[in-house]
Amino acid sequence: MRGIVVGLGGRARSWIQVARAHPEVELVAFVEPVEAQIETAVAQTGVDRKLVFPSLHDAVHEVEADFLIDVTPPKAHEEVADIAFDHGLDVLGEKPMSDEFAAAKRMVRAGRAAGRTHMITQNYRFNPQPRTAHRVLGEGLIGEPGECVVGFYMPWATRAGTHYVTMPYPLITDMGVHHFDMLRYVLGREPERVMAVCWNEPWGWHAGDAAHVYHAVFEGGLRVTHHSCGCSVGKKSPWNGEWRVEGPLGSLTWEEEKLFVTRSHPADQAHREELPLDAMPAVGQEAILKEFVAAVREGREPECSAADNLRSLAMVFAGILSDQEGRWVELAELLD
Repeated sequence: MRGIVVGLGGRARSWIQVARAHPEVELVAFVEPVEAQIETAVAQTGVDRKLVFPSLHDAVHEVEADFLIDVTPPKAHEEVADIAFDHGLDVLGEKPMSDEFAAAKRMVRAGRAAGRTHMITQNYRFNPQPRTAHRVLGEGLIGEPGECVVGFYMPWATRAGTHYVTMPYPLITDMGVHHFDMLRYVLGREPERVMAVCWNEPWGWHAGDAAHVYHAVFEGGLRVTHHSCGCSVGKKSPWNGEWRVEGPLGSLTWEEEKLFVTRSHPADQAHREELPLDAMPAVGQEAILKEFVAAVREGREPECSAADNLRSLAMVFAGILSDQEGRWVELAELLD
């Protein structure tokens, strides 16, 4: 499969390395209008300067390609996807799918109308901890879950003037979509309604609210709480967050990179056990690219398709709407 990388920032340079390692992928062009980014990419990854184009329009008219990897800012994703679909290209797009929910819905419709594969790079779920948690919960290890709590605390996005520091609702938009996507995957259920309160701590450095308490009711009445502070200067949580899932047979907890099942009551059934994590042939970006290539080759919808990811993104925008209007928001309000 012949690919074009759109955008040559730091994340793109990581994707270049991953793509080069895939036996079925050949990178045939790159798109970047900023000369400083091109020079850095050439120096760090050995990109051929002759294969770098100033616009995607230029690239698709000069090279034959099958797909593209979109590593542009979220506000550019719709334009990139539209050009790709118009030229018969499949799309592997960085998250979030868009910074506007209406644009994300248009992208899903456009991809379907064009008959193209469109996958979003939700890399957090492609790792052993969420994979194992999804499996053991599905097997009934702690019975039917009734409650899940996730905490995320980190001195996050600390470089002054960057997109994450200046944008509105940075944490719930960027980190939230990772964790919300994992919640849907790990729990195997869909959210129905949410209530969120967002704020900034007085010592924080973000222009937009970077702390929140987010409560969601999932299918079957499962209650989920996500609480976070992106300007924490205290004890850090893991990037995956600190998870606790409660069920009638005990709790499943994520403790750093480990997974534990615990029961304390009744006393004669008390136990605590660290669970071995499932082995994975590939993780993170490598696993995502393998899934994308396989889905295109097999003519099927990939995991984390744009259509599916719309539900993870809806959790973000429902939370923002709830904070702005001070009310419960039904996910159906956004998805219908």
